Amino acid sequence: MSTYVSLADFATTWHRDESNAVPPWVIAAHLPLDQLGVRERLEDVLDTITALQRADRLEDGVYIGPTALPDTYKELLHCARRLHIAVPPAVAAGAPMSTQGAFGTDGRAFLYLSTYFLSGTSASVKQFHLGRLCGDIAAHQVTANTLYAMVVDQNGLRSIARRAVGPLLEVFMAPLSLGFRLALSHWHRAAEMTADRAGLLCCRDMDAAGTALLKATMGVNPSLSHREYLDQLQRVRESSSPGKWAELMSAKPWTHKRLKALELFHDSALYARTIGAEVPDGAVSDEDLTTRTNKLLGVG
Repeated sequence: MSTYVSLADFATTWHRDESNAVPPWVIAAHLPLDQLGVRERLEDVLDTITALQRADRLEDGVYIGPTALPDTYKELLHCARRLHIAVPPAVAAGAPMSTQGAFGTDGRAFLYLSTYFLSGTSASVKQFHLGRLCGDIAAHQVTANTLYAMVVDQNGLRSIARRAVGPLLEVFMAPLSLGFRLALSHWHRAAEMTADRAGLLCCRDMDAAGTALLKATMGVNPSLSHREYLDQLQRVRESSSPGKWAELMSAKPWTHKRLKALELFHDSALYARTIGAEVPDGAVSDEDLTTRTNKLLGVG
């Protein structure tokens, strides 16, 4: 019997909801792949590309399972259970943290993890991080995220795509990169904040979630809490800054916005309902959550 989860295992246990419904905690923002009628053909291409990507990652990595990084595998099972998804295959390697992600398609996804992130972290921090990646699957945004990464050449995915499709791919993709990044900047920020919500739903610990986000940003375990980070940033941040233009081009939303959006979700009635808890007095209403989150999704 295999000691790790394979893509075939995932594909046979994952079933798209016939209504294509997404969980209520997902921030409304999507690519109209189904409406344009291109999903099936696109996923055929992406499956080929990510098969190469997975093989490439395995050259210096290992499938997470009961005998390889068993503590991490335990947390992966925990996250899949909490998000009600099939357990995805996960590859870990000594790679930069920025290369981590959920890749492939909604029906055939795999996770790629950095052992540098996993080292020296608590179970709750691991749950948040693994929950983020599993959240892409639960939110049905793996196909869209992988397409985005390929077009904007994020994490070197396009170089792998060239091996699958051929050098002519660059002729079509390179001119699209800047426009694609700008056009989908809002959608991509929403997808990242949606993944953050999934991470919190898995760990159910705002302090652990804040630690995980800061470690992903700084590359080391932070010596300050996320609240201290936000206070420090507020004191030194300029009121007028060209940073909003950089934010449009960034691979992820600014960390301080992600932390604020996560705190907002943590204090909301939606969060309480999702984890099966009683909605506390003063919880952020659904309407207020949407309004304030949309403000954080803006730039500047």
